[in-house]
Amino acid sequence: MKDLKLALIVGLMVFIASCGNEQNAEKSATGEQPLREQYISQIKNLEKEMHQSTEMNNTTANLAIKAYTDFVIIFPTDSLAPDYLFKAGEIATATKKYKQALMHYQAITTKYPDYKYFRESLYLQGFLLDNFLNDDAGAKIIYEEIVAKYPDTNYAKDAKAAINNLGKTDEQLIEEFKKKNEKK
Repeated sequence: MKDLKLALIVGLMVFIASCGNEQNAEKSATGEQPLREQYISQIKNLEKEMHQSTEMNNTTANLAIKAYTDFVIIFPTDSLAPDYLFKAGEIATATKKYKQALMHYQAITTKYPDYKYFRESLYLQGFLLDNFLNDDAGAKIIYEEIVAKYPDTNYAKDAKAAINNLGKTDEQLIEEFKKKNEKK
């Protein structure tokens, strides 16, 4: 009797699951957007809302970050995934969620080595660690990686300058700047 009940329950679950798949296929056939396009549409609406405002609305920003990251979780191999991670990093930085921004840029450099903004994503990790997360040691590691891997780029030039300024106070930097200008 227990085996019969178990078989009926499993059969019912399989039937329900298959009906759900048929309904999803029917929705696509009847004009409803597939899941990917629904996410893209939602993201475009949130982006439009953010661009129309002169100030960053934290609620909209949080919704956009969530939509970007949800898309990447569901469609990690989609060509839009690294773009959405980068945008999520930008918005997180703008809304002072620096640890979250760092995680988005790290995801890019970990999962998308051929991404067009890979170097910028790497540099931004160092920048966030240096300027907002008070992690000079972590920033130095990132900056040194940039100098070693991409020596002839502006990122390497900026990274070298950042390394030279790690750990210095604003007052020390101002004093050094004044001394350099006096010598000219």
